[in-house]
Amino acid sequence: MIVDLGRGLFFADKFSIMNAKQESAGIHMIQKVRRYIREHQLLKQGDRIAAGVSGGADSVCLLLCLEALREEWKLDLQVVHVHHGLRGEEADRDAEFVREICRSHDISFALYREDVASQAHRLGLSVEEAGRELRYKLLREEADGGKIAVAHHQDDQSETLLWNLVRGTGLRGMGGMLPAYNEIVRPLLACTRKEIEEYLTLCGQEYRIDATNQENIYTRNKIRNHVIPYLERELNSQASRHIAAFAEQAAEADQYLDVVAAEVFADISRQAGNQILLPLELLCIQPPVIGRRILRFAWEQLAGSCRKLTSAHLHAIWKLRDKPVGSQLDLPHGIQARRDYQVLSIGSVQENPPRPVLPKLREEILSYEDGKKIPENRYTKWFDYDKIENTAILRYRQTGDYLELAGTGRKTVKSYMIDAKIPASLRGRIPLLADGNHVMWIVGYRISEAYKVTKDTKHIYQVTVGGEMDE
Repeated sequence: MIVDLGRGLFFADKFSIMNAKQESAGIHMIQKVRRYIREHQLLKQGDRIAAGVSGGADSVCLLLCLEALREEWKLDLQVVHVHHGLRGEEADRDAEFVREICRSHDISFALYREDVASQAHRLGLSVEEAGRELRYKLLREEADGGKIAVAHHQDDQSETLLWNLVRGTGLRGMGGMLPAYNEIVRPLLACTRKEIEEYLTLCGQEYRIDATNQENIYTRNKIRNHVIPYLERELNSQASRHIAAFAEQAAEADQYLDVVAAEVFADISRQAGNQILLPLELLCIQPPVIGRRILRFAWEQLAGSCRKLTSAHLHAIWKLRDKPVGSQLDLPHGIQARRDYQVLSIGSVQENPPRPVLPKLREEILSYEDGKKIPENRYTKWFDYDKIENTAILRYRQTGDYLELAGTGRKTVKSYMIDAKIPASLRGRIPLLADGNHVMWIVGYRISEAYKVTKDTKHIYQVTVGGEMDE
């Protein structure tokens, strides 16, 4: 039977007449979930939703709430149940229980039977981790570009924050689970476990109890069954609620700091091949909380995700600012952070990194008259053509390369680049115009005194390297 309760719908297929208490419970729960969905913009009209339903109280409550709101939001609702192959007949009964609820409410139902233990062994994960990854994978497939609804609630949020604190976390981990993350939505995050169970009891709706949730073989279960009850019993009966409220505030602060850091990162960062360069002068004036986030953005841009990146890694990279030039850190995903003269570089390590394609070279031989003005373009230079012994070629540096500088005489290109504080990661990527091993021009930097135009010059070798696109 479907009973219209004002702006929401309340379903009761196991009884025909609801008493006032039951009706009140239904109104309260549906309206609370509706408000939370609207506040955080979790749903929009016509959304396709794949809801993960195990048969436990939380997921059954999620199913009933989404069903109650299905018509209002014109939702395309799909229930997904994953049989993990771990609890034998008990798991079989859970699957049939969820199938029956879906049948009675005319909701599309998808059952997946998987051997999670075998997958955990193959992937080197715990059974819990493997099961979670598999569930989300299947939910994404069923969502088919839509949203995934999961039944995490306020008590789960408290457990998550405490677990993150115990393992070691930053502000992001203290924010716990977000109401929406990518395609995942959590409509019950404002509801307590007690509210959920009372709602189902008053509705006369049965649910399954997973006995493994009472076993203290998992850390989360120990927090759920021992730590939080102790806090509520001995210190504050509202402990779980307050912890969850703090998580929400921490998430808001974290999101704000991300916005600030992203703007700074976009302004100061520069990408050169497989390296992201951060000017030390601009990086060092940032507050550490912003600076470390800038480093995280650089990492994420290179690695594609922040997986395996820990707060310890970020702190170590941040400390490179005060280390000697040349100090470096080898990090996960084959990424290396290095402190150069004027920049902190973060990039992927390659044994033989490919050099960029050389820019275009435009040459012209001109007659010279004393007093003729030399171009002031940084990428156009004049040389005394008659002093060139071989054929001038554009290339990258080689062993033995040198140039002549006024006042100091011959100097190796390597020494010049070190003195000029050119980052080591860039030295092999700067084009050189060379006459054998004598470098006529380090493009963008110096030309050799030996080839400068003088009053005795008769022919000019005019060279332009690159153009708008190359530069």
